[in-house]
Amino acid sequence: MLKNERVTHTPKGLADILWEECDLKFHIETVARNVFSEYGYKMVQTPTFEFFDVYNTATPNKAESMFKFFDVNGRMLALRPDFTTSIARLAATKPVGEETPVKLCYSGSAFRNDEAFSQARQSEFSQVGIELMGDCSTDADAEVIEVAIKTLDKVGMKSFRIDIGQVAYFMEVAKQANLDAEQTDKLRRLINDKDFVAIEQLLDTMELQEDIKQIFTDMPTQFGSADVIDEAMAQKGIGEDAKAALENLKEIYKILKDKGLEEYISIDLGMVPHLDYYTGMIFKGFTFGVGFPICSGGRYDNLMEKFGRDMPATGAAIGVERLMAALHDEKAMAKEETSHSEYVTVALAKGRLAELSIDIFEKLGFDVAQMREKSRKLIFTDENRKFRFILVKASDVPTYVEYGAADIGVVGKDTLLESGKDLYEVLDLGFGACKMAVAGPAKMRGKLEGRNIMRVASKYPDIAREYFHGVKGQTVDIIKLNGSVELGPLVGLSDVIVDIVESGKTLIENGLEVLEDICPLSARMVVNRVSMKLHREEIVSLIKEIKGDLK
Repeated sequence: MLKNERVTHTPKGLADILWEECDLKFHIETVARNVFSEYGYKMVQTPTFEFFDVYNTATPNKAESMFKFFDVNGRMLALRPDFTTSIARLAATKPVGEETPVKLCYSGSAFRNDEAFSQARQSEFSQVGIELMGDCSTDADAEVIEVAIKTLDKVGMKSFRIDIGQVAYFMEVAKQANLDAEQTDKLRRLINDKDFVAIEQLLDTMELQEDIKQIFTDMPTQFGSADVIDEAMAQKGIGEDAKAALENLKEIYKILKDKGLEEYISIDLGMVPHLDYYTGMIFKGFTFGVGFPICSGGRYDNLMEKFGRDMPATGAAIGVERLMAALHDEKAMAKEETSHSEYVTVALAKGRLAELSIDIFEKLGFDVAQMREKSRKLIFTDENRKFRFILVKASDVPTYVEYGAADIGVVGKDTLLESGKDLYEVLDLGFGACKMAVAGPAKMRGKLEGRNIMRVASKYPDIAREYFHGVKGQTVDIIKLNGSVELGPLVGLSDVIVDIVESGKTLIENGLEVLEDICPLSARMVVNRVSMKLHREEIVSLIKEIKGDLK
């Protein structure tokens, strides 16, 4: 028997695909190519890897997530992290598109070397997509969305939704507010994550007009029907440039509506991904059973200029493996008498947090009687409100929610910070309040600011690493412990610890003290990104109910 796992297993994030899955994969790719051809797109193929500078010039924020290596001459190369950059380079440097618009399409694999990314997705993934270059019109933007919808429909997707946003809307408001680059990016990330708590905290530190502050506060809540565009345009204090961006989005929506595609479309003005890429309209496609978008795209007018040819462009990409998973789930749900998509599923962390969460749901009129009983049951259903509650280990709550097995989760902020999951953090529930801190002997207080390498013991190595390496810029040796971390400094295993502090009694009894506060902690409500769109009414209603109860 072979015992070497490197011989018998694939690397993390990579997988073999057997014949049945291959048949479905090839079917999706074939259907997509046929749809692309019907709309006049021509197939091109770019290299699997290129000079690292190609990708780093276009999207420097993705540098850490690329697979990089060197050629025989010592030049750095990288596997392509996406197709759009490579095709932009091709169109800018090759004799194509003498007449515009240029319509190109592709099919193949892209690669990501990101630990957080690969935990929930594959490091190698297949995409099919289109790029429409040389046309800055709303018709072009509407066309790439239409092609994506037609492709999803023709491969057999029955239930999906396309959310459309407008990056320029956020950018124009940020300009109006005179935000610098750092403030703009930090606020963008919080709005994109719908982190309502952190948004309010950040805005309170900025000297902004109340009207502008309110626009930013409202932005992550502005999703749903096309009415949100008119509501945004009517906001007090909004500038003309921001209005023009919204008018652009309204026109795109009208074109799609006139084509009979209204049923697939919704609006999300709080969808603002990284700004070194998209410049206008953006969109993402969602469906039940898959916790991540199945397609995405948007306008990127500044990208080709980086390769020597100034040309507006817009495009769409479809994730083949995600679409395969969605089709599989649709078939599975079709066989069940009751689809899980009819319910909103809430994951509660077992123990004290679950008890306090149940109190909140009981006050709101939910049927939680069975959850009060002592039993080994893990799933409870409120048939009246169509909510399901599942009890899981606290550290597993973010995973259940990110993957879409649960739509909502209630868990401590410490668990969220350590997990690094890609979720919407929508509410601070207030209970379970404590703090994350650096603690140790009093003699270490003056040494924390030094540059000498210290040893830090913690149950939360990622939080510790982010604090010392990211916030403080100090190099430390981080030791992962699962038990009583207070022992670390007492027996010489570590100089200090990073841990949760409530009363501080345990520290005092062991001759330790809080040296630095890292951040406050409490129970938070998190939501799966897809669920926020597909269960919008139920989730937004619940958030409002809980907010009212917490006041």
